[in-house]
Amino acid sequence: MTKLNTILFDLDGTLIDTNEIIIMSFEATFKKHFPKLTVSRKEILTFIGPTLQQTFGHYTDSPFMVLDMIKSYREFYVDFEIGNFEIYPNVLEVIKDLHSKSYNLAIVTSKFKIAAWPSFTYYGLDNYIKTFISLDDVKNPKPNEEPVLLALSHFDNVDKAIMIGDNQGDILSGKNAGIYSAGVAWSIKGEQHLNEANPDFILKDIKDIYNIIKEVEES
Repeated sequence: MTKLNTILFDLDGTLIDTNEIIIMSFEATFKKHFPKLTVSRKEILTFIGPTLQQTFGHYTDSPFMVLDMIKSYREFYVDFEIGNFEIYPNVLEVIKDLHSKSYNLAIVTSKFKIAAWPSFTYYGLDNYIKTFISLDDVKNPKPNEEPVLLALSHFDNVDKAIMIGDNQGDILSGKNAGIYSAGVAWSIKGEQHLNEANPDFILKDIKDIYNIIKEVEES
């Protein structure tokens, strides 16, 4: 029997709802650096997933301006983060259970660790997920396969694996690495947006991972 024993998760928008603080941070950054530019909420939603460098690089050719914008974004995010995120329903329960059953678990995020760590540890997820791949660890972020392959290299007993996330980049990174991919229906970008990347599965609830495990084992 083939077992799906390795589960990789994106963090923001997948396990932790940080959408509003992310949107607020983008709004504050553009207000500071491009006060005459109106950036709609719909446009900001397209910023969720890519790296900050990729996003801000679309608005200026100056690498120094990009670095200044990243600095402004991070400062706002850190100042207002606490109280502006929450864990999605059933996440902690499922993660604890998967850990108790010895599944290989990892976070694969496009954030730098210093930015992602507070919300990850706030709910104690670090007690159950020991492998944490961030932007610091790779040269090529999602949708490249590098972050996923790096996460998989931390485990010595990978049978079948899946990458789960709220962005097309998460799905494509899993596909590019040759593993299963899944989107989460609670993505702020919507289920239809995720389906455009043709994921193998869509989770309506984090508990759907059990159905996916069963389906892979029976296939």
